[in-house]
Amino acid sequence: FEVRYITVLLQWAKWLQLAANEQPLSSMMTTTINSLQTAALLLLSAAAAPQTAIALSTITQQPKPPITTTKDRPLLRQFGRGINDRILNSKEGYNRFGLDDHYTSDETIPCLDMQTTSDSDTTNNNVAASSSLYDVSSQREIREAYMANDNTQQGTIPASDGIHGRSSGSGCCIIRLTGKDATSVRGLVDFADNFFEGVDSGDNESDNDDSNGATSIAARRLKDLGVFRIANNVHAGFDHNVNEEGKMQVLYTKLIPGDDDEDPLLLPLEVGDLVGTKSLSGAHSGMSTLFDIGSQITSAVLGMDTESTNKLLDDCSRTTAKVEMISDNHEQIADTISNSYQRIIRYLKPKQDEDAQNDAAFWPHVDSTFLTLIPMPEIAGLEVWCPSSRYAESDDMAERGEWVRPIKPTVIDEGTAAGMDAEANSDEEDCIHVVALAGEFLQLLSDGQVPTCIHRVIAPKPPSPSAFGFGTSNNKYKPRVSAPLFLRPRRGEEAVLDVESDLRDSDNTGLYFEKGLMEECDEMRVWDYMDCMSPNN
Repeated sequence: FEVRYITVLLQWAKWLQLAANEQPLSSMMTTTINSLQTAALLLLSAAAAPQTAIALSTITQQPKPPITTTKDRPLLRQFGRGINDRILNSKEGYNRFGLDDHYTSDETIPCLDMQTTSDSDTTNNNVAASSSLYDVSSQREIREAYMANDNTQQGTIPASDGIHGRSSGSGCCIIRLTGKDATSVRGLVDFADNFFEGVDSGDNESDNDDSNGATSIAARRLKDLGVFRIANNVHAGFDHNVNEEGKMQVLYTKLIPGDDDEDPLLLPLEVGDLVGTKSLSGAHSGMSTLFDIGSQITSAVLGMDTESTNKLLDDCSRTTAKVEMISDNHEQIADTISNSYQRIIRYLKPKQDEDAQNDAAFWPHVDSTFLTLIPMPEIAGLEVWCPSSRYAESDDMAERGEWVRPIKPTVIDEGTAAGMDAEANSDEEDCIHVVALAGEFLQLLSDGQVPTCIHRVIAPKPPSPSAFGFGTSNNKYKPRVSAPLFLRPRRGEEAVLDVESDLRDSDNTGLYFEKGLMEECDEMRVWDYMDCMSPNN
């Protein structure tokens, strides 16, 4: 049967939920809504992967019970409050772009050269091998790039000599990829552009071309479907106006790992109809590259071997045998849906009278991830908080640090391969840059040595009107499109941290070992830390 008809059930449930905002529903009506959602997901799972049908239907009926150890882990709660305090402090900070002596991206944000570890010696038909034009950064260099400048903070070396310049460290690095790796990530960027081109085509009701007509139908189905629930805190779908604020449109995807060399299944299924097989394949290739790079960074920063990294970090690979599809196994089946995910965001044109500084599309926040990897968009907008190494506690907010926009490196560093000149270094066809932001789990498991990256997004300003009050054709507003990949811990029961074996290469001299925080984390599933750090989230 046609998967598109499943959206009718979900839309029906959605309309009933909207009605609930106007008038409280009876228990019978609430049960009806849940049953409709369950039935739709049952049909969806049967169409996409028939063996998951029974199990996914039970997930919505049997929510996973919360852990009962929150009260026994006060230091994890304190850790979460500490991050929130840092976010609040950053909201009072300033950016000083263009002013004298402002913090620059080249000064405060290290650049690392990396390449994927798999298939490095093989080539595709029309794709060059991923041999880097630059000297690949070592694990030590990766670790040091993310660690806070402890020596600078203690005043033992001049602030300007630290790897983060005058900042103690933002938890942000720029990753430079070349060759096959750069080509694959460009495929992910093109996928994001193709998606929103397809979404816009859904607004053209008069398009009679067969191929465009099919795209328009897929776009309208996505808009009608909205964002739907798969399991507890597991959602997918397209929100064409987030929070009804007119600031952004977001595609939330979820991935179901495939077998062997198969691509994961990307939900919502309508996305494949919208962008086409070629574009979807390019997205999977780009995500695979970023998963590989993210795993390398996590391993280097935390001093974990490959086995521990694969156990804890969800790179959308299957690590356990297939689960028998019966209702008693609903929790295990939910855990097979990747906890890491891709998000495609388009930032809409802000109003002319809005102050961009005070009306961010995304206010300062951190991500509940190991890493967030973002192919650097053509249009700037992302800003990261770079705290001062010497004046972080100053009463003068202007001295505590600055907001910095990560940009493509402009300085030729010592790692540039022999014979490379300035023109080659800046050639966009040779490389692509990815912003890699440290998340809460990287700070926690690094024992506080890596700061969680506080960041925000300021949508680009509309072009200034002409002298006659009208925008000129060459100043047409171009929305900013971003395609972040969120690398999170696995949700499976096997993803339990063993401090002694998993973090054995750590020197255990960070901020938290002496306080006992890591002891609270020991022998606990990493994803369950969230219930302790943010119990009300």
